[in-house]
Amino acid sequence: MAGLTAEEDAAAPPPAGVGPGPARTALVAALGELLGTAPPPRREPVGAELFETLLRAGDRAVETGGERELLLAVALADTGVSLRAKSRAAWRLRARALDALGHAAAATEAYERTLALGSTHPETPVLLSMAREKRTCLATAVGLFPADTAGGRETGAGQETGGPEAGAASAAAGPAFASAVGAEAMPGVVREAFTAYVTEQMGRYGAGDARVRELAGAYGTYCRILDQGRMADPLLAGARPVSVADFRGLVAGKTACVVVGPGRFEEAGDYELVVRCDDFRGGERADVHAVADPASASWHRPAGVRLLFADPGETWRETVRRAVPGAQDGLGDASLRRPLQDPALLGDGGWGPETSAAFTVLRLLDHLDVSPRLDVHGAGRLRPEERRWITSRAKDRTKTRTALR
Repeated sequence: MAGLTAEEDAAAPPPAGVGPGPARTALVAALGELLGTAPPPRREPVGAELFETLLRAGDRAVETGGERELLLAVALADTGVSLRAKSRAAWRLRARALDALGHAAAATEAYERTLALGSTHPETPVLLSMAREKRTCLATAVGLFPADTAGGRETGAGQETGGPEAGAASAAAGPAFASAVGAEAMPGVVREAFTAYVTEQMGRYGAGDARVRELAGAYGTYCRILDQGRMADPLLAGARPVSVADFRGLVAGKTACVVVGPGRFEEAGDYELVVRCDDFRGGERADVHAVADPASASWHRPAGVRLLFADPGETWRETVRRAVPGAQDGLGDASLRRPLQDPALLGDGGWGPETSAAFTVLRLLDHLDVSPRLDVHGAGRLRPEERRWITSRAKDRTKTRTALR
């Protein structure tokens, strides 16, 4: 236990005028308990009580949230892993601390190790998904404009990133952002640099540029994860959360069709991804089920992923609670609740709450632009303005099918 002199660092006085706060007080108490429980050096092996006290101190350090406290949590977790290499709790503590520090790759590895050891903690797979998604968002953002982030990618590791205002003022927000990402800076630092970079790129290329829109989408997803995390398991009815990035991955490279209306769809075998909307018959294939009508009678019907469209957020949360446990493998998270109006996605405010689920999911698929074939069957059932939008972009039409690709 010789490495615990970091207690002095964690218990250092806060800045003038700032109280210690309950999290820091709990950390100091936990460290005091740990030191009181620790045996003299080389006198006896580490028992269960001491091991649990060590992990509890690490948990309090993570809850405190400062960089020094998080580094202390990593040290405590590493001590736990060195004592018990197959401890799920020690690996989970390590993952959480690294994640909070912004060390996404190492955190992902630790979460995966936790699951491989048989962790049944309900949050672990969600936290792993979040860590992976944050990495994807940052990698996407850095790679969209390689010429504008050059320099920062090569010199990021171990260097100061500077303030975001300085980067924007010198038209160097791109390298500053890439440097923060490459150095695995704290999430707050990365977020500030990300904000400056998005602002600069929107001013330089305009909000209509396809790459800027994708950049804004990655930024929106990253900020949502930092601010809100992912939905709690009870709200998800036991299903995995599906973000914009997850949904893009599900759709990518697949031929897709959106079926309007509840009738039987005989051509399902012609597509790799079949999207049903609101009500549909039992026994029908539904790789994706898009719902805008809370009174839908098909909540219980099996679906791969269920997307729930509703606004404002409280209405969406109430709608999600209608999901039937076991009826779907995945549920769209908050990043997919209003794709038409969301500036991180389509940003088209001209469509009101009466917009159909079929049109909304079709627009989402068209915007993601990762399907080699995208058809809509039964467009005649849509509202006139929705039909006009589809007709204006149709590449081919038959009596029942309209192709957008």
